[in-house]
Amino acid sequence: MPTDGFETWRPGRYILRYRAIIGSVLIAVTLVMAFWAARVQIATKFENFFPADHPDTLLYRKYQYRYGGAQTLMLLLRVRHGDIYTVRTLTKIQELTGAVNILPGVDHNEIFSLASYRVAFPKVIPGAIISTNFMYPKVPRTAEALSQLRANVAAHFEQVAGLITADNKGALVTASFNEDRLDYRELFDDLQRLVRQFTDSETQLYIVGQPVISGWGYYYLPRITVIFFSSIALMLLILYLSLGRRSSWWAPIVTGSFSALWGLGFVSIMRYNFDPVMLVIPFILTARDLSHGIQWQGRYYDELDRLDNKLLACATTTDVMLPPGLLSILADIAGIVFISFGGIPVLKEIGLGGAVWLASSLLMVFVFQPIFMSYLPRPRIRPRRLPLRRLKSGFWSSPIEWLLNVPVTPGPVRGGLLAGGALFILWGIISGLHARIGYETPGTPLYRPESKVNRDIAMVSRFFPTDEGWIVLSTPNYPDPQSSIGPEVLRMQDDLGAYLTRRGDVAGTVSFANIAIEPLNQLFHYSFPKYRSIPGGTELGGNLWYMFLAGTAPGEIERFFAFSPKMTSACMRLLLPDHTYTRLNNLRSDIQTFINQRVEPDIALNKVRISYLGGAAGLYLAANDVLKRLDFINITFVLLVIYLCCAFIFRSFIAGVLFIVSCVMANFGAFVYMNARGIGLTIDTIPVISLGIGLGVDYGIYTVARIEDEVLNGASIDEAISTALRTTGAAVFSTFAVMIGGIVPWAFSPLLFHNEMSVLLIFLMATNMIAGVLILPAFIAWQHPAFIGRYERVQPRSDRAAARG
Repeated sequence: MPTDGFETWRPGRYILRYRAIIGSVLIAVTLVMAFWAARVQIATKFENFFPADHPDTLLYRKYQYRYGGAQTLMLLLRVRHGDIYTVRTLTKIQELTGAVNILPGVDHNEIFSLASYRVAFPKVIPGAIISTNFMYPKVPRTAEALSQLRANVAAHFEQVAGLITADNKGALVTASFNEDRLDYRELFDDLQRLVRQFTDSETQLYIVGQPVISGWGYYYLPRITVIFFSSIALMLLILYLSLGRRSSWWAPIVTGSFSALWGLGFVSIMRYNFDPVMLVIPFILTARDLSHGIQWQGRYYDELDRLDNKLLACATTTDVMLPPGLLSILADIAGIVFISFGGIPVLKEIGLGGAVWLASSLLMVFVFQPIFMSYLPRPRIRPRRLPLRRLKSGFWSSPIEWLLNVPVTPGPVRGGLLAGGALFILWGIISGLHARIGYETPGTPLYRPESKVNRDIAMVSRFFPTDEGWIVLSTPNYPDPQSSIGPEVLRMQDDLGAYLTRRGDVAGTVSFANIAIEPLNQLFHYSFPKYRSIPGGTELGGNLWYMFLAGTAPGEIERFFAFSPKMTSACMRLLLPDHTYTRLNNLRSDIQTFINQRVEPDIALNKVRISYLGGAAGLYLAANDVLKRLDFINITFVLLVIYLCCAFIFRSFIAGVLFIVSCVMANFGAFVYMNARGIGLTIDTIPVISLGIGLGVDYGIYTVARIEDEVLNGASIDEAISTALRTTGAAVFSTFAVMIGGIVPWAFSPLLFHNEMSVLLIFLMATNMIAGVLILPAFIAWQHPAFIGRYERVQPRSDRAAARG
């Protein structure tokens, strides 16, 4: 190996000196990671999407198997003509209830419908009050029996208000599932069979619930897979068009693939799962690894042409590219790793897995790629097979040349460019301060408004609340007057339900007071309406509780009292039309106001402790609490890392500030875009936004590093900027084109989430490229900052060239 140029210590020299050993080790580790990568799982675990240590999540976990978890289905069977009180329709309701009972992972004690043994009404007979089912175990067959069923439903409508529509044209079947045994793909396939079975000329079946939302992700997985591979193919095509003039244009594909294997292998070893909806994230990570390889490869060709020595070009390229490459990768990692600090398991998995994925490119691109290229034959220059020379002449040459000269040409254009950047910073910061949190619309924003899942949600929500939250009361045990069935406690629940319903964010409430105590008290007093109220004494409340326990199906009482027969915990259910951010925040505020004004001053309730908010609504509220704080922490730490790293690499605090301003200008545009499209910060969107913060800043890093490098080689600042824009700027544009080419197909995904996030990333990549290739160089040419200008002022040109070697 020639020794010219290796007189001083350079990392490239040592990498190539021990290239056989280092390369063998990296290939061996890659093979091990490939073994594990082949075993990565695509699966969904709903609870992982919410902060593990938040009080609402802990409340959900404590009582989910007593009061019902978030994995609940609602199946609405609706007739097209007439009402449900026909033998044929009632038989379908019974068959649908039976079919739901054999679904995989279903909790058999949590199935409710008109045909369920757990749905009954109290009936008075001489000497007793018994619990009577509406339609179990047989469907009424005669006109008289059908009329009696209709009369029973009308007389006891409070018992079935959540199961039959007010117009008597629809019947609901609800079911809860055990998440530990839930296979979303299998469940979704079974549900689609039910839709086909019960949808005909007479009836239509609508299904909503979290299992369906997750299941549609698996349904669309084949189409998402096609988009995934189409994106890869388009990236490779653009890469070939960018670097295909050299015979080794494909080298970044190798290093990018190896980085992906390291990332996938780590994910598999840690037993993390990929949610089908989130498959866009590993694709973005791979594209980012590939872009670093493109930057290295483009600089390698420049050095090869200058030095005319393959090994020396590999070493020199590593020497000059490693500092900005390290800085860029640290920025990439910072953009994703800090979201793991929020305590949300799925974000922790994405953060740590993404950090390893991106960090592996440091070894693959800046260590393995020079080794790989040193063993390959010297790249040959081939004639282009496509008429791309037109890009360098004719129509395109003048606009491109004018654009490249904007940063170094004083005048109104450059001034307008800098002023526009400053105004965009202000706009982005204002948008960031008004960023929306959580879901803002009913239904699920993961899918398009016209999708089947959102159309079903819209239909069911016309008749029934589709979300549920809990308020849990912890009390002394019976016969203490403040037990869960004490008169004052029951009366307080009634007051709370009326207050929340009056405030408008709750569609209705379900508690032991309004479902059991009040109706039974009325029956116990010969059905006189004035006795439909809370009993005046603890003993009567206990007797009514016992009557309910004795007359209902096993386990029914546990829907209201988790530790039955103890009366130490009671559940009050809040029925909600949706789980939007505004509704949940207002609800929490209303509950706390009621506690402050009604509960705490009442000495008769001083032993009662109220916990809220449980259920699915509580999980979404917990996520909203964390996401607002997490977004602030993430942005703060990313900017801090970028500042420290840039200040260290460029040996200037001013450089750190300059890159922070550039990062804010380019990436706070995400909030502008999100506010314009009504997108909130959710568990789904925040990983993509975090990736966008780190992914684009390296455009400016590579460009400014090349400017500094050219000044060190003896050029003036304006000359250095022009050279950087024509060399590194071209590589930056190639990287941008490859990234955009890979992202564009996701805009045509059947998932609205993919469409919105792909457009967001394209927007972020574009703003970062404008900031890195035009605005930063324009500022440097205008102000001649000391971290660049000191090299031009201090040394004569010949000395600077000698110092650069």
